[in-house]
Amino acid sequence: MNTKLFLSAFLLSSAPLITCADTNINVTGQVIASPCVVDTGTVSKVVNLGEDTKQNLINAGDGGVWSDFDLLVQSCPAGTSSVTAKFTGNADTQDPTAWKNSGTSNNVALRIASRDHATTYSVNSTMQVNVDSSTRSSTFPLSARMFTPQGNSTAGTFQSVMNVDFTYQ
Repeated sequence: MNTKLFLSAFLLSSAPLITCADTNINVTGQVIASPCVVDTGTVSKVVNLGEDTKQNLINAGDGGVWSDFDLLVQSCPAGTSSVTAKFTGNADTQDPTAWKNSGTSNNVALRIASRDHATTYSVNSTMQVNVDSSTRSSTFPLSARMFTPQGNSTAGTFQSVMNVDFTYQ
């Protein structure tokens, strides 16, 4: 019986050695606006550059006729003020600011510019457009053309792919 009493006294005397610590757990997050909707015509956009002759693409920098096109982002939620497009893809080996031609014509690349041709967009460049507050949409007015970075293009097909990633602010 003394053993049981001694053990009980020992256990009770060690109880104050157990302590508790207050712990704060911080939980953070962010509420963001719903994304805008990329127009279905933009998702599968095909820009036809038509035909050109290699005689028009002889000298370095020569280019074909500009073809205008728009990229449209719509249904932007209230509070979204601008949309940024980032242009990516495979750069041309002769001119890394242009997009590579994967067709059979040699020494020809894709050039992308603003509609007025004052700004040239290169691979990995961005373009920012404000959201129209009445239509809740953004339109990216662009132009494209074939051009020859070094001259001496050859006859053949032309095909290039430009990827566009949209972000919203």
